[in-house]
Amino acid sequence: MKKLTLVAICVLSATQANAVSVMNNQYGAIDMAGRAYAGHMFGDDRKSELYGSDTFARLGLKGKSKINDQFTAVGAYEAQLNVGDKASSSTVPTNDTEKNDSLATRLAYGGVSNSDWGTVTFGRQNGAANLVTAWTDVALADGYGNNGLGVGVDKFATKRASDVLKYSATFGNAQLDADYKFRNAQDTCASTPCDSKSGAETVVDKDNAAYGTALAYKLTPLISAGASYTVGKQGSLDDASLWTTGLKFDDKSWYAAFNYGKGNNWLSTSKSTTATTLTGTTLTTATTSTTTLYDHTGYEAAFGYNFLNGVGLMSTWNKQIAENSAGAKTNTVNYYTLGASYKFNRRLSVLGEYRVNNKDANSFIPVKDSATGLAVDAANDFQLAVKYDF
Repeated sequence: MKKLTLVAICVLSATQANAVSVMNNQYGAIDMAGRAYAGHMFGDDRKSELYGSDTFARLGLKGKSKINDQFTAVGAYEAQLNVGDKASSSTVPTNDTEKNDSLATRLAYGGVSNSDWGTVTFGRQNGAANLVTAWTDVALADGYGNNGLGVGVDKFATKRASDVLKYSATFGNAQLDADYKFRNAQDTCASTPCDSKSGAETVVDKDNAAYGTALAYKLTPLISAGASYTVGKQGSLDDASLWTTGLKFDDKSWYAAFNYGKGNNWLSTSKSTTATTLTGTTLTTATTSTTTLYDHTGYEAAFGYNFLNGVGLMSTWNKQIAENSAGAKTNTVNYYTLGASYKFNRRLSVLGEYRVNNKDANSFIPVKDSATGLAVDAANDFQLAVKYDF
């Protein structure tokens, strides 16, 4: 096996190119990187899927220290402070759970690396699937992209998640990642085995156990192919599963990538029904929830070019077709983006990205009018932002 680069640490790659060395000697190294991102989402103030402030500050540390001649200790920490003129923790509707809090921990893990057998880490980090699915997560603006496949933060370790044990290694031109996400929610069932019909445990998106694996292979120095497979436990419900396959071309000027995903029992909605009854002088209100699982097929593509004068262009396409148990299908994700950026230097850049959103009101997961609460055809939106990496 060729000498392993510290793959597990490279999850800070978004700002790693501008990392500042805090310490570097024969015993170890610590690098610091950060990002100040000031963005605003424009569009229809009632019918756009994303709208409002998207401003945050990000700071991260990554380090390694020598244990002995064979082993190296590695670790990383990254936090994000979500800021802006807002009444709630986030004015941008998103499935990214890290946007729900003003201060969020994106990464926090540690582990051991060996030049021959690879790296093992544990903590909050990217799961194995991200090795391949990240190839199409390259939209210029924050909030766009990586929506078609069904992956997400805290979603069975398909992106960043906590309590993840991960193994990563390179074998020649191949990179192998494997992970196991420990369950961190107690059993809420009153009986064993849990009966899903009793309604004791019907929440799908709780942090139950998950495991996955991914393989990426360099066909040529510029072209890579990969695939991933993930299984997520869902209490008494059927396991969720997702497999993806992708292809990437990157020569530092031209960039092109395509990912395909197939998920089972992956999408879910919880429909609440409220009934009010009057018994004598007592008014009683009862709410029942029904969890529905969907299968889905996802497509993501990205195509861009970087000019020598600092101008960069990027276009992405995200589509997801969901199917319920009755065989009905709708596009739960259906959009493409057109973006451009200009780098004043390697740290400061400005960007704009426009999204053409083709999601219809009859989607299983529709966009709802912010005033009436009724499902509507999604309006287009766009973002302007200034980004500084340090």
